[in-house]
Amino acid sequence: MTEYFAAASDDVAVLALLEPDGPSALAQGSGEPLFDTVTLPSIEPFVMLGTLHHLLSGRPYRECAADLRHGQVVGGGEEGPWVVTVSEGLVQALAETTRGRLADVASRWARTPELRQLAHEHRPERLTPAVIALAALAHRAQDVRHTLYCWTRLPA
Repeated sequence: MTEYFAAASDDVAVLALLEPDGPSALAQGSGEPLFDTVTLPSIEPFVMLGTLHHLLSGRPYRECAADLRHGQVVGGGEEGPWVVTVSEGLVQALAETTRGRLADVASRWARTPELRQLAHEHRPERLTPAVIALAALAHRAQDVRHTLYCWTRLPA
């Protein structure tokens, strides 16, 4: 299970670990989610997001995955859940890419080996809206000088 969310810092992002339902848990009183969140089932923040970054930027995968903020675990227990960073380069690429290009990249991403294994979940027609939603989250995060994180846990 994975949810991507925006937070002002690593210290704020790890607060998502205090809620069993993660960053989309509703705040008491307001009924609003604790964080601005997008759910992307089975899209892990390590290899899959490295590939997305590669496809969006044209940079070699190795270079994308070597970014210091790519897939850095900033909190969580041994058994999870965990909060993991999303690289600034990917956040910027998502925020700056047009919808049409996002759709093209999503289609190409759906054909990568790691996503083809989950073809029933990640067909291009389902992946495109998810990538567009992630890009919109990145744009909103940049507007308020936040960055993106992934809250992830293993299925029960």
